[in-house]
Amino acid sequence: MAPSILETLALLLSASATFLTTGAGANPLPNPSSNSGTKAKSCVNGPPATDSSPGSLPIADYSLVAPAANLNWTSYTVKKSWWDKHFLSGPHYMPYTHHTDPYGAFKCQYTCNAAGDKCKSYFLWYTDINNANEHINCVLFDDIIDPSIFVLGGNSTIGAGGYNRRCQSSTA
Repeated sequence: MAPSILETLALLLSASATFLTTGAGANPLPNPSSNSGTKAKSCVNGPPATDSSPGSLPIADYSLVAPAANLNWTSYTVKKSWWDKHFLSGPHYMPYTHHTDPYGAFKCQYTCNAAGDKCKSYFLWYTDINNANEHINCVLFDDIIDPSIFVLGGNSTIGAGGYNRRCQSSTA
């Protein structure tokens, strides 16, 4: 029997978290135009979240970021202090359920792209799981997401990952 979409997403998030936490790939680059006390990162060098194979939902301009693999979380969110500092817009309500995943992440990339150079990353989570009101939320941020900023979320949510803008020269 083929794995469910949720199982596939969990496997993808786990593999990506392992990849990112081992230092192989998604290296943040400083944003020289940032005028804050700390240099914001404008993009990462890393693999696309999904490729552009036939029949796929390509998320080629963003790399997936998730909690460290050893945490084995399903429900997670972004630290409030980081969220407050880097919030750009959202949550953008999208009527997709975890059964239609990864369509929400695919659609959210267009919301981030529409924000232009200001949007460096986005985070998604499902809420009201398995009831008529289930949906996905998409929040945009002005800095890339580091795996260390993820914290446990509530029981009625499923974290669907963070997505960091890839540098134009990324070919991974």
